[in-house]
Amino acid sequence: MSRRENTTMQSEIFIILMIVMILLFIITSLYLARLKEHQQPPLIVLDEAHGYSFSSASASLTPKFRSQLSSLVVKKIKKFAKEHKCDIVEVYGYTDAKPFVGAGSSSRFDNALHRCLYSGCDIDKIQASSNLELGVKRAVSVVEFLKPLLITKDSSIKTIRPYSAGQFIDENGEIASITNRTDNRLRRRIEIRLSRSRDFRRR
Repeated sequence: MSRRENTTMQSEIFIILMIVMILLFIITSLYLARLKEHQQPPLIVLDEAHGYSFSSASASLTPKFRSQLSSLVVKKIKKFAKEHKCDIVEVYGYTDAKPFVGAGSSSRFDNALHRCLYSGCDIDKIQASSNLELGVKRAVSVVEFLKPLLITKDSSIKTIRPYSAGQFIDENGEIASITNRTDNRLRRRIEIRLSRSRDFRRR
């Protein structure tokens, strides 16, 4: 075999190896992308310790909270929704265990909050009577702010839902101690989870 033939063969082998490596890279990338579509997206935690705070007993979003939602959180939600093929956003409101000081009956609260979800309202005009109700008020505030930013014509997100666990779940996801009423800024938080409607249909 001449030197020219040997060089040509080496070039052909190199080209074949490069093609195989490119194909492997493409296949691996597609596999990882498909895998992500079935994984649980990361949890987004907005706690008071990191600047996401409400005034005491209030559910109104502060200007700083609104700015952080629109500039940082919305981008993160859109990114996770696209990567994981999610179309549902769930917003959970949590409080600490300090006794809630407020007035109002549960039935009035339920009816007023329901109307607020459909028509909008001044959230602080709805009187909460417990930490659980305060948690859902805060979740509703975040939902109402996020709706026009996330549910758009070209968005995959179709639904944003408010939930509350009040004072019952601590920052580690465990059932909180009844007697622990210390000032804990990590417990006062909003958590945002993403899910897929197709997963609910399969059950």
